[in-house]
Amino acid sequence: MKTLVVLGGGESGVGAALLAKEKGYSVFVSDKGKIKEKYKEVLINNAIAWEEEMHTEAKILNASMVMKSPGIPDKVPLVKLIRSKGIPVVSEIEFAAMFANATIVGI
Repeated sequence: MKTLVVLGGGESGVGAALLAKEKGYSVFVSDKGKIKEKYKEVLINNAIAWEEEMHTEAKILNASMVMKSPGIPDKVPLVKLIRSKGIPVVSEIEFAAMFANATIVGI
């Protein structure tokens, strides 16, 4: 089974986690900060594993793909480590585009 780790438990991260689950991924959401209660409820109600106030490297480095929030810079050590292990790192838009049949125009 493909495993997606979502770095960032905000609106778009949780939305991407829902899409990934719908598409058959095993999903884990990790946020170094606090996740808002409304997003925790969505994750719990959809049986999506999550953590807050930490990033468990062992779980993250077990991913087939990592989708990171745009607020997380590429230069942070965790993102560099993920890439050094050959794990693809994508944005929410890149991930969602994998499942779109529409023409995508980016600005």
